[in-house]
Amino acid sequence: MATLRPSSPSTYHLQRSMGSHPSTSTAPMGRKSSVSTLNAHHSVRDMPWQHMTQTYTWVVEQEIQKQDRRTGKAEQWVLEQQIFLTTESNVGPLSGHGERVHRRVWDEMAYVYEVEADQWMKQQERARRMAAEREKAKTRIVQEELRRVEARIRQKREDEKRRFVEERTRMYTSMRERERRERERADKATADAWERYEARWVDLLTSTETATFSTIPWPTVTPPKTVEDITSSAIESFLFSPLHSSGLSRKDRIRSAQLRWHPDRFQRVLRRVKEEDRGTVEEGVGIIARCLNDSMSREKTSRRVRGFRF
Repeated sequence: MATLRPSSPSTYHLQRSMGSHPSTSTAPMGRKSSVSTLNAHHSVRDMPWQHMTQTYTWVVEQEIQKQDRRTGKAEQWVLEQQIFLTTESNVGPLSGHGERVHRRVWDEMAYVYEVEADQWMKQQERARRMAAEREKAKTRIVQEELRRVEARIRQKREDEKRRFVEERTRMYTSMRERERRERERADKATADAWERYEARWVDLLTSTETATFSTIPWPTVTPPKTVEDITSSAIESFLFSPLHSSGLSRKDRIRSAQLRWHPDRFQRVLRRVKEEDRGTVEEGVGIIARCLNDSMSREKTSRRVRGFRF
């Protein structure tokens, strides 16, 4: 075991001023052997302060054993110096000079301990502050990363929403454009069909050639292939279209069509229809006549209701 020596130059000088004892220069540092060495060195039992010294030494020894290893080397060193100075004081009653030296040693040891304790506390405070700063830095980095992730997610959602709106707008625009083109084609088809209708009626009344089911100017936009294609909705859609006869009312359009498609009036045309198509043509004429009669009845009822309302 190493010989107990003060760790600081100032306390080492003060220890030498008190005079070294032969027994302390070879005394081991072990805690359990320190008490036995003190008892072996002092064999004088009749000194009145002997019992108090041994009791104090035992108390100090117990304090050393209770020290936590985390208290540091400074506190352990101070307690060992207490044992050392207690051993030195067992020689006899302290004189006035010895007592002053003893007190000066203790004051300087306490000062050194306070300085080291203060340094230790400052180191601990710096360590805690640095740990807190590192924790704040980590938290700040995590928060910044979260903000970046949230910004990317928000930007992605906005981009998806914008693409969705653009796609819906493009689809709506395309649909409207398609509807417009279809409406234009339908309007053009209706206008062309009306022109063909009027022209073929003129040819039908002035020609003497044999007529067939396909040469009859039926009042539909698309020429019917069979009698089943001649329906009330197709007839009314064609006759009441705003793309022709703008100067005629609905009633005038119905009356004009009735003059052409009345079964009795159509007999002169029916006589020129080819024999195998005559029955089909006559059936188609009957469908048109009934549709026109129904339309005229509804128009008269509607006029009466409007006149009664006003």
